[in-house]
Amino acid sequence: MPKMKPKGKRGLAMVKKLGRNYKTGMFEKIAKKAAKKYRSKEAGKRVAAAVFWKKVKKRIAKSL
Repeated sequence: MPKMKPKGKRGLAMVKKLGRNYKTGMFEKIAKKAAKKYRSKEAGKRVAAAVFWKKVKKRIAKSL
């Protein structure tokens, strides 16, 4: 599976600020499981991205 990257400067800054990338946070594992459930790699990536950004928002709220 190709590595997904956050879009735009803001997305990159958020990931960099939190010291996270798509290898951590079990992104690939979530994407694979979702792809199996929805029978589509693209859908799996979208679901994993949504979960990833939900985690990012949660970490930001905690840090503030």
